[in-house]
Amino acid sequence: MAKLANRLTIAEQNQELREQLSPENQAYWDELVTALQQQPRFADEGKRQRYLREQLPQLLVAQSNGQTAAEFYGADPQTAAAKMGSTARKRPTWWTWDLLVPVLIFVLGVILPAAILPAVPLQGLLIAIQFGLFIIAMALGIWLSQRVAPQGQVIGWLVIVVGLVLAMWVAARTVPAAGLLYLTRVGGSVALLIFAVAITLLTWWHHWRHADSWFPAILGSLWITTLLALLARFPLTSGLMVTASGNFLIAVGTVLADASILIIGWHIWQVRQNKK
Repeated sequence: MAKLANRLTIAEQNQELREQLSPENQAYWDELVTALQQQPRFADEGKRQRYLREQLPQLLVAQSNGQTAAEFYGADPQTAAAKMGSTARKRPTWWTWDLLVPVLIFVLGVILPAAILPAVPLQGLLIAIQFGLFIIAMALGIWLSQRVAPQGQVIGWLVIVVGLVLAMWVAARTVPAAGLLYLTRVGGSVALLIFAVAITLLTWWHHWRHADSWFPAILGSLWITTLLALLARFPLTSGLMVTASGNFLIAVGTVLADASILIIGWHIWQVRQNKK
């Protein structure tokens, strides 16, 4: 499928994929394409071809599972086309629960590590600026993903990530301390535990609905960071966490937390690629 995408235009890809349909499904598909041409939503040829490029692989999967096109779409071609062309359009492919995962990684990688030691306050102004930079980087990445070939996307995302890290590093050293927020020993511990449990429950629920959910990738980082923060707040261990040994423990924990996101995320990515 990747080779097909690299060497052909979208219209040519659609023709190649159409040839893989059974004669019965080809006849249904041709009627569906003709009916879609009458829908205002698909008046633009380029937009229509991109939509068909999304539909054909799904129909091929259904065909491999023994479904006909009529069974897959649940209606005759004219009715199916009218439904597809209705004003109640589905959300873009990137507007899913997956979009929440980078936000949680930002929280785990930037905000929570800064809240490990109760004597060190969160800087509200700095967090707001860094989150703004993060949103800009995400918007650029989504825009890039919609317009660039897969090979270019990898390079583009790498440039965006490096630029984001540098911009956040500069902000951390230039933004004045303002909007300070202290997470106290007791209140901070309760807040961190509630957050960790809530995200864990969300992860369990989403993974139950979608076996290839990205959410499990953040659980290791979430609980490692939460544990370090609790150790810094418990009376028996709080003294250790402000020593050189404690700082070393925090550094190791942060590295392990980040590594867990990469390792588990890589496994989930492989599962998704195999599924495709």
